[in-house]
Amino acid sequence: MDLLVDCSRKGVNLGLYANDAYFELAEPEAKGSELKSLLDKLLTENKFELSQIERVLVTLGPGSFTGIRAGIAFCEGLCFSGKRTLHGISTLKALAMLHGKEIILHARADFYYVGDAESETIKQFANKPETHEYLPLTPFAKLIDHIAPSRVQKANYLINPFT
Repeated sequence: MDLLVDCSRKGVNLGLYANDAYFELAEPEAKGSELKSLLDKLLTENKFELSQIERVLVTLGPGSFTGIRAGIAFCEGLCFSGKRTLHGISTLKALAMLHGKEIILHARADFYYVGDAESETIKQFANKPETHEYLPLTPFAKLIDHIAPSRVQKANYLINPFT
């Protein structure tokens, strides 16, 4: 089973992909500190266990710095045991690859992140453009097979590294 985590856009978006089925939880007002309880809720509602997660895909931004940092740290923690692989992808690139169009996400004031499958930039618009903050997360599961793991961590607390 795959876990998808996006904290770079509005709030927290979590998704599970298992047996060709998608399950998503979008909480636009949630903060990164709520990731554990939201993941527990998503797993419980869909009758899954944390131990069933084998791969984790996290968005790397652009977007909310605090959200991105919280999402990556949470996912690194889930993968620390070495039982899961961690995969990271640009939010703009993932959305553009899945929807086949230029993606616009709100940055601040009159500035917007703009990107496609090949490039990303920040632009200022005089008039507010249509943005893509609320596109669903679950199609990201289609990308995980094409992204090499970012990091595989293994912890061994039984060996003293200083001897």
